[in-house]
Amino acid sequence: MPASIAAPWSARMAEWAWAGAAGLALAALAWLAFAPPKVQPPAAAIDAPAWQARALVHVTTLAATPRAIATPDNARARDYIVGQLRAMGLSPEVQRATVRKSVVRFFGGTHMTIGVVHNIVARIPGSAQEGRRRPALLLATHYDSGPHAPGAARSAAPSAALLETARQLLADAPGANDIVLLFADGEHVGALGARGFVEQHPLAGQIGLALAFDSAGSGGPLLLYGASGAGGDTLRRRARVAPEMQGSSLLAELVQRLPDTPRVGPLAELDAPVLLFANAERRFDDAGSNDTVARLERATLLHTGDAMLRLAREFAHAPLARGRHEAHSWFTLPLVGPVHHSTALTWHLAQLSLLLLLGACVLSFARSGAEPAVQGLFGTGLILLAARMGAWSQREALAAAGPGLDHGAALAIGAVIASLFVAALYLLRRFIGTPATVLGAMGWTLVALVVFTALLPGAGYLLAWPLAGALAAFVLLQSGWAALRSPAVRLPVALAGLAPAAILFPQALRDAWLGLAPHGLYLPAVVIGILMLCFASLLLALRIGHMVAAALALALAAGLTLPGRAAAPAPPGPVAAPPARLVYFKDMNTWRAYWLMPPQPLDGWTRRIFADRSEPAIFVETFGWHSPRQWYTVAPRDDALSFPETIMLRNSRTHVRHGAFTVRSKNRAPHIEMWVSGTRPLRSRLDGQPLTSKEGGWWLSLYGMEDRLLHFEIEADREDIFAVTVEERMPGLPGHLLPPRPRDAPPLLPGTGKTVTRDILRFY
Repeated sequence: MPASIAAPWSARMAEWAWAGAAGLALAALAWLAFAPPKVQPPAAAIDAPAWQARALVHVTTLAATPRAIATPDNARARDYIVGQLRAMGLSPEVQRATVRKSVVRFFGGTHMTIGVVHNIVARIPGSAQEGRRRPALLLATHYDSGPHAPGAARSAAPSAALLETARQLLADAPGANDIVLLFADGEHVGALGARGFVEQHPLAGQIGLALAFDSAGSGGPLLLYGASGAGGDTLRRRARVAPEMQGSSLLAELVQRLPDTPRVGPLAELDAPVLLFANAERRFDDAGSNDTVARLERATLLHTGDAMLRLAREFAHAPLARGRHEAHSWFTLPLVGPVHHSTALTWHLAQLSLLLLLGACVLSFARSGAEPAVQGLFGTGLILLAARMGAWSQREALAAAGPGLDHGAALAIGAVIASLFVAALYLLRRFIGTPATVLGAMGWTLVALVVFTALLPGAGYLLAWPLAGALAAFVLLQSGWAALRSPAVRLPVALAGLAPAAILFPQALRDAWLGLAPHGLYLPAVVIGILMLCFASLLLALRIGHMVAAALALALAAGLTLPGRAAAPAPPGPVAAPPARLVYFKDMNTWRAYWLMPPQPLDGWTRRIFADRSEPAIFVETFGWHSPRQWYTVAPRDDALSFPETIMLRNSRTHVRHGAFTVRSKNRAPHIEMWVSGTRPLRSRLDGQPLTSKEGGWWLSLYGMEDRLLHFEIEADREDIFAVTVEERMPGLPGHLLPPRPRDAPPLLPGTGKTVTRDILRFY
């Protein structure tokens, strides 16, 4: 080969070798970031058969039936926990408190919740002398469950772990700090128990750190789900004691948008840092065999107990101080471990990125003017819009892949979109040049960084570090220094700029998909994936188009041919008892009773109940034209069930309409739901105390009122005709009115289903 040809060919081969090696290094970093955390073996105390046997007895006892607030099963669970604590030598207190919570709805009106909660509070004294008493450590969980599930993983496992943690702490040498144990009530109706503790219990003013434990799944390691007011020292100690609890502030910000998910809640109002731990490998309400569910719940129990004991031992001796700290972002780096920094640093990085972007624009304007940069901004904007539309066109496949854990289908869609996105960037470069294309992509990423940091402060780190690194590398590559350097020098600069994105984005993509897609929310993962692709624009500054083209071809081929693969089916075994979805509805206004059920396929048993219906329909006669579609049929009346006792006391008109009435539950229903229709009340009062003080609609949920007489007053516009609907809601069904279950069908989960009695007061 002639020397004139061999020399450029050798240089090109060396450049490709450098690119391949650096690409493999980036891929290795991305793989390490994407890999799940390694679960440490449990501590010796947790690994002991006696610990596991006792804890499993707790879970089995507590999770025999649902334990919704104010129900008899809730009281039985409370008595069991109190008995266990007393047997350990503690003196638990049952805090009975009436708690109120109001939420203003986005579409108008106010939803108010008033409940009587029964929190279990116990205290383990520390070794510090009374005169030098230090702030206490709070270990918190909740023991109530939702109305349709026994909550074995969601609340029974953390409660069992807290019982056994208390036993182990009593056996250890006492720590310097007092330890307060809180088993809260009413978590599933707005965290009323935690609010009652924070607002009304005297020990709330002595807490220096709160560690809360919950669960959004069965199995898998615990994650740091939330950190409220936690400073650097608290987060460092947590990372040292439990490094496997990775999590991220991005995931914490995202899961807070889900309904019925673990959250810090009212504990954030303590004048102390709060750390929330939960796991979410599998949804806790998934169906499966008894063996599979038991295995997952046992894994949840072991992970929770192990982490709880390690953290309790660490912070029982740590110096605690009351007061809250600046908000922090936290995440995990491969080969480094947990990392945290102040969210204020995110804004500083955003400002640095803005300066770097302006510097790159100045360099670009000096060479080719402003027109290409404007074209790059609009061109990359169109590419981003096209990527979003491509994801939207696959929304049904993505929505189905998430709940089904079909990661193969999601990866295939992502590979196709990524290939077309990067190819579009290379095509745009042919028309407007490299600097304009890169500046356009980085400009939109900076806009996303500002939006992320403003709306989701804990998530801003995801864009702040990669954007600052990519822009710094790009400015360096566009400078005169880089123009004098060989490709072997320019390539490491570019790949170093891409390293933060390669480390942070795969982990964030994994967390967003696994945390939200099972709930049908795939959009956050799509947004993160598209933003990650923006950083591929930095590759345009390198002469590795042939390698990128080959990689795109491989990715596109893989995406088009990779078959979807659903999660492996659960091993065979006896099917867990399903919850009843039926509602027995007894209506005062029609003097009839009905069977109701949400739209779902009928089995042989429910087909016998709704034999006169071919499909769900709107039940206009009782619920009106705007009611949802449902199965319904007339049911026999159960005269043992009473209607709500509602008595109108006053219905007068002066300058306003003044209505007064009383409500009492003759069934001692644990839950009473009330709402006003036909008017927007000006003011409302309950037992002489203000309920609402300004015009607006309202809904009211009452828990634990038993047979208490409630006196209501409503002021409305004098011309309005309005109605007040009162529903008593009780768990369970009148079984004697139901057809017998088939012999081959599993029995329904006890305590599920719902019985409702309703009355309506009309003020003409």
